[in-house]
Amino acid sequence: MYKFAVIGYPISHSKSPEIHQLFAKQTNLQVTYNKVQVSRELLSNQIDDLIEFGYEGVNVTVPLKEDMFALALSRKYLISKRAFEAKCANTVGIKEGKFFIDNTDGIGFIKSMEKSIRNNITKKNLLIIGAGGVTKGILGPLIDLSPKSITLANRSFQRLSDIKNQFNGSNISFVSLRELKMKEKSRIESLVQGFDIIVNATSGSMDSDEDLIDPKFFETSEVAIDLFYSKKLTTFLEKASKAGCPKVFDGFSMLVEQAAESFFLWTGLRPNTEELKENREIFFK
Repeated sequence: MYKFAVIGYPISHSKSPEIHQLFAKQTNLQVTYNKVQVSRELLSNQIDDLIEFGYEGVNVTVPLKEDMFALALSRKYLISKRAFEAKCANTVGIKEGKFFIDNTDGIGFIKSMEKSIRNNITKKNLLIIGAGGVTKGILGPLIDLSPKSITLANRSFQRLSDIKNQFNGSNISFVSLRELKMKEKSRIESLVQGFDIIVNATSGSMDSDEDLIDPKFFETSEVAIDLFYSKKLTTFLEKASKAGCPKVFDGFSMLVEQAAESFFLWTGLRPNTEELKENREIFFK
């Protein structure tokens, strides 16, 4: 019997337990998977408690990913190349008696993209909104695909500065989110010729009707992706679709793919993700 959990704050909305139970069914494994609400202040103690209670794998979600990396660094856990590059972790496990951390967000995001988009990404201009742990997790794998350009937008310049230092030398542009909300089209065109793929990596689409960027950007975009998910389109994707963006996707497929990678790290078995993605309605009854 494997014991896994997901920790974060809040955590009630997470679909990870259902996803991992279906993975367990596919692979004929006995698995328990629980949701545990953990604040940043109690992360260290809660990790100790989970270890004491025999948990062999833990997924880490908002807002604990960067804190988990710092904790693992201080405790000298094994740190994967992906986690070290991102400076944040979404997966904790035990390998040969040693604790390790990894980051499966990036590979989850890449695998969740349509093959036609992924195969032509070298010709695409990308805009990523947000500079938190999720962005750090997907940025390295995206850079490896060599898109035409990547622009990061965020409210806080300090967060942008941190990422700039972290990914020094990469072909990334940085812009204030305020500038992307300008209403004058001439000003928008002076910032960038346009974005082919627009990715929202903030929680702004879940709790606000506010425009994260000027909707005019969606008029010339090919794809809008919200890394958050819900039963219906998020506000961000509704605005993108209304503005004329032909393809909109939420973060459910990424959730499934990153979960599958974590499951593989813990068990050595790769589940069938297509089966879950094709039947997403069962998760939103």
